[in-house]
Amino acid sequence: MNDIQINEKIARVADILEQVDKLNHMIEFHRDHSGEISMARQYEEMRGEFLNELRDILSNFNIDIEIKGKAA
Repeated sequence: MNDIQINEKIARVADILEQVDKLNHMIEFHRDHSGEISMARQYEEMRGEFLNELRDILSNFNIDIEIKGKAA
């Protein structure tokens, strides 16, 4: 992997973490405040997709991660 590819992967990891943080807040809001469980589930699905992508990217660096919980 060259430096450009590494920098792109690092930028994508940062982007994924930002997206997951936003989704965590949306999941918490819908689960605890709005009562719209179907919306919370949709956001959980999106979060799962981001976390799978994160796992794939990190595996390129020989890093294995375990995803705990459904949301923050």
